[in-house]
Amino acid sequence: MKPYVICHMFSSLDGKIKQTIWGLKDHHKYFEEPAAKIKADAWLVGRTTMQEFCSKRKYKLTTPKTTIAKADFVAQQPAKKYCVVMDPSGKCFWDTNMVTTEHVIEVLTEKVSSAYLQHLRSKNVSYIFGGKTTIDLSLILEKLNRLFGIKRIRIDGGGHVNGSFLKAGLIDEMSLVLAPIADGTSGALSVFEVEKGYSKRMATHFTLQSVKRIYGDYLWLRYVVKR
Repeated sequence: MKPYVICHMFSSLDGKIKQTIWGLKDHHKYFEEPAAKIKADAWLVGRTTMQEFCSKRKYKLTTPKTTIAKADFVAQQPAKKYCVVMDPSGKCFWDTNMVTTEHVIEVLTEKVSSAYLQHLRSKNVSYIFGGKTTIDLSLILEKLNRLFGIKRIRIDGGGHVNGSFLKAGLIDEMSLVLAPIADGTSGALSVFEVEKGYSKRMATHFTLQSVKRIYGDYLWLRYVVKR
């Protein structure tokens, strides 16, 4: 069973993801306060976004005496909320298995080493495998539901992670906080980064569910995907 997937983002009028040139003070609130009002059992981000939350230490990995099987690991922990990181090559390191009140779940490929898996186990961080060399998004959603009971998950980006879920047709709902700002930077990351050029893939259509004016001139838009 697949969890209900909500993509939540904060963007400029031209669809760009926040940059320093926007000149915003306390920019986190525009994303985080609406996000906190979205009912979800977990939130998911890519490795680059997760660098803000994981350890800043440089861990030296040591190879364990016995090879650790490439099998899912569900750590014993009391948390009922989760943060999920798409980390195919195992580049995030942890001092703890929590981000604020959420238990960490790493999404890996079988390319990762036993030394890295030993690091995760030593910190009691849960992990699941999404494939041998690439991540099967449908598979990882099914595992998140089956192994952790996650029924609703919020995708918080970045643009490439959002794009991969969009391309796979796995997004059910879109939550967008629209800033009254025009970025105008060519090549800057947008809300959805799927692929260059046009292919046989068709654009995804949405139906508007609600519009709310927040923080003066900002809009919070909620859409559901047309099936």
